[in-house]
Amino acid sequence: MHPLEQLRYVARGWESLDDLPVPEVAQVLAELAEDSPASLLHACRRLIEYFPASGRLWWLSARALSAPEPVEGIWEAADELLEDPTGKRLAEALPAGVGVSVLGPVAGAVAGALRRRRAEDRSGRKKGRGPSMLVVSALAGGPGELLVQAGAARQVPDLVGRGRLIWVVVPRGTVLPGPLWAQLLERAQGAGGVEVVQPEAFSALSGPDGLSGARELLSTPTCPPVAELLGWRS
Repeated sequence: MHPLEQLRYVARGWESLDDLPVPEVAQVLAELAEDSPASLLHACRRLIEYFPASGRLWWLSARALSAPEPVEGIWEAADELLEDPTGKRLAEALPAGVGVSVLGPVAGAVAGALRRRRAEDRSGRKKGRGPSMLVVSALAGGPGELLVQAGAARQVPDLVGRGRLIWVVVPRGTVLPGPLWAQLLERAQGAGGVEVVQPEAFSALSGPDGLSGARELLSTPTCPPVAELLGWRS
């Protein structure tokens, strides 16, 4: 199968998933990078057009396009996403004996943390009597802001006002530098289904280093604002 056809196959399969299928996307991008830089750029842009709200896709694309050796850079970036410690840190930070439920899509980091929680419950830790805190997965983040699913965003103020704890999880690769964040917002908000929220709306933020302050977490992107992803038109 030609890499561009594989790209369409991956995109169709991703529509039924909540999170970026990192190995599959990296494989297609690496094959295209071996072909030509123009093919790699075309693929990154096409995927972003399919899924404009995925901060991790923008991040992976930026890392791929800025790497001196694109194939090596793609797999290095993919490994960083696959080895993301956010789920482990979240599981460690969740209060003991507290029921946890998810609000909105389930990111891989959140799913991993809840699996750890269930395993600990089976090993004898006291279970919560019912969901007393909620976890929201951020789709993307930028300077001082987060992007989440619209349905989840609309529920947050009311739930917080009723005393519910709501943590937002910001996995590795979700936070973008200012120029890429602005591009993501322009495209994602145009597609609908998402909303921008201030980090102060949540009880806590959890990232690759565990619980973090908003300023610290959202001002330290680990990808460059590559010019090739700024202001293009389909």
